[in-house]
Amino acid sequence: MAKSRQATKAEDVEMDMTPMLDVVFILLIFFIVTAVFVKEPGVDVDKPLWGPELSAEKPSIMVAVASDDQIWINKKIVPKAAVGAVLEKMKSENPKAEGVIQGDQLAKIGTVLDVQDIFLSVGIPVKVSIEQ
Repeated sequence: MAKSRQATKAEDVEMDMTPMLDVVFILLIFFIVTAVFVKEPGVDVDKPLWGPELSAEKPSIMVAVASDDQIWINKKIVPKAAVGAVLEKMKSENPKAEGVIQGDQLAKIGTVLDVQDIFLSVGIPVKVSIEQ
């Protein structure tokens, strides 16, 4: 009789995976919520070989000024008059946002500096990659 009781107890033992799955889902949600998403400008900018290396840092807002002086934010062309509103919205989504402005070699320096002034007026720290 003792052997049959031990055999049925061994067969009845099952692992409950529910607590482990709960922990995994909680961790997944935590990492998704706390992740910083980098917003790409949407245009490739020609950079010289000597330009400052900005890829080591992880800015949350990237703005590109193309060779034809178009301003790109989030893969969309934004008129200069609307850049401030777009940056305000992005800052409200991420108050600790940092920005990078990438200027094309043929972009006018005035346009790049105007975008920098808009960043500073909104209150977002910015680094500028100016090419010659």
